[in-house]
Amino acid sequence: MVNIVYLVVSGVGRELVVATERQKPHRSGRVVSVRLDEETIGRLDALAARTGRSRGVYLKLAIGAALPGLERAHWEQVAAEFEDKTIDRQFHALMQQLTTGEHDNRDEQGAGGA
Repeated sequence: MVNIVYLVVSGVGRELVVATERQKPHRSGRVVSVRLDEETIGRLDALAARTGRSRGVYLKLAIGAALPGLERAHWEQVAAEFEDKTIDRQFHALMQQLTTGEHDNRDEQGAGGA
């Protein structure tokens, strides 16, 4: 059985669909591609050369170390946005109740006094 993955390559005003064979699972994990600037690649290569380890080892370590903090920051931001939206909704609901209540009180006072 051959798994086919369709890649969409965007061009100027058009899309080209290319079928490729899906990469077979590997015991060490799946491949992820990332673009890095030359300075970062140079530093990574120098570290790998000094220690006799691969780029991949250090990329895995760096991602593993950074990911929990990034996830925590994301969820803190989501929670803060949710809290802001909730407070905003409650404020608007309260203001609507107050303005509607004031009109009702004025109508009652005006009707009673006439």
